[in-house]
Amino acid sequence: MKIVSFFSRYSFAVLVFLFGFGCTNYSTTASVQAPPTLISITNNGNSNFTIKVRAQNPEFIFQGYRLYSGISEKEVQNPTDLNLGTDCVLASSTIVQPVEYTFEIDPSQKDNATGVSCRIFATLTPGTYIAMRTLGLAVNLQNSNSSFKVSPSSNALIVP
Repeated sequence: MKIVSFFSRYSFAVLVFLFGFGCTNYSTTASVQAPPTLISITNNGNSNFTIKVRAQNPEFIFQGYRLYSGISEKEVQNPTDLNLGTDCVLASSTIVQPVEYTFEIDPSQKDNATGVSCRIFATLTPGTYIAMRTLGLAVNLQNSNSSFKVSPSSNALIVP
């Protein structure tokens, strides 16, 4: 009886001690998101393209994807400025299995077509290259700033 009484009276203090002072396994480095894999790109006509992407993003910091386009594979996979891509912000996801996304790339401001995960408002030119990176939310608790942290690059595809 006295053991039960001790834990019920002091359970809060014990929990604070164990978790507040006993936990030293935390990190101050940002989580790295897994890069997506570009499966295919299809030209739908009128500067409209459909991209199939396979990705796995179980972390709660997952925000979406950033598309890069350029004249070479090296340029799209290693841009001079990681902020120069075009974003597609998706709803947060708790998915832990790989998912196949369908993105539509179109310069017009139309709504998503049926079955399209996200529309990216960009203009692509046949013969150029594309690559994508995953966007993760990076929060700095010291100054209350937040920004996107990007993953390593995906593979590159040539625009048909």
